[in-house]
Amino acid sequence: MDEPAEPGLRSRPELLGEVPYLLGYHPADSVVAVFLTDESIILLTGRMDLSTPAAVLVEQWSQVARRYGAASVMLIGYGHRTQSSRVSAIADAVAAQVSVTDVLLVADGEYVCLRCPCREADGVPFDPAATASAARATLAGRVALPSRQELLALTEPDLLEQVSVGAALAQLPVETDDGPAVVRYLMELAADGQRLQVDEVARLVRLLHERPVRDVAWRATGKQMWQRDLWLDVTRRAPAGHVAAPASLAAWCAWQRGEETLAVAALDRALADDKTYLLARLIWHAILHGLPAHQLLKDLPDMQDTSANGEQP
Repeated sequence: MDEPAEPGLRSRPELLGEVPYLLGYHPADSVVAVFLTDESIILLTGRMDLSTPAAVLVEQWSQVARRYGAASVMLIGYGHRTQSSRVSAIADAVAAQVSVTDVLLVADGEYVCLRCPCREADGVPFDPAATASAARATLAGRVALPSRQELLALTEPDLLEQVSVGAALAQLPVETDDGPAVVRYLMELAADGQRLQVDEVARLVRLLHERPVRDVAWRATGKQMWQRDLWLDVTRRAPAGHVAAPASLAAWCAWQRGEETLAVAALDRALADDKTYLLARLIWHAILHGLPAHQLLKDLPDMQDTSANGEQP
């Protein structure tokens, strides 16, 4: 699920232009659910493969609607015109549990209304990049990559860089400087648009093993684009055993920006590196249960990075 858009998106083209920025990529072979309040304000969006069984979609999205208090949902299919009956069938199944306000299909440079005998039922030419909502999203620093695969690739390891950073780690002297001050300095470099050098990445990932230092970075990470770029870059370059902290910080930033797909991909990297890493587990739990970001920060002083009791969230 991906988090809130600006309110007041009323026309179909404008809402469709916003969807790729809510997801972080242009969907294909997908069905997207846009959850709305009584005032038609977007609460969040969710995406599933178009081939997903309708029963699974109904179960997932009815739970989301209850959890977030959504009054209704708008369903948008992305595929070929031949998928119109599939999208309509999904809408009928979802409507048994949640009020469905609109059902659209985006295909072959058009969008089609599947719920009413209006002129839009025959197809309306549509370019999401030409909408005012897309322009607003771009100005606000939101990104819509060409595909979901390209979004997920932002967290994949850079094998050559991992080797270089690993070699630099082996050569690092014992750290005697103030760890939090070093992290703040390295983050300032990133804020100025500089990509960290190999030795700087090595120093950073080693310092992030210290919980007080990691927490300084956590508290300093919001939803700025440079922070997103920094932690994703470090996640890709960090060698095995050093990925959990930067990947969790990348997930934290992406989640606050409303890029939940990217956040989950970063959490997958973090937990693959260390399945007991509590920060990653907490963010995962918060996303799953719709908890606000500030709640995690409030609980920060009581956290310990040890294995949690019970099953992984």
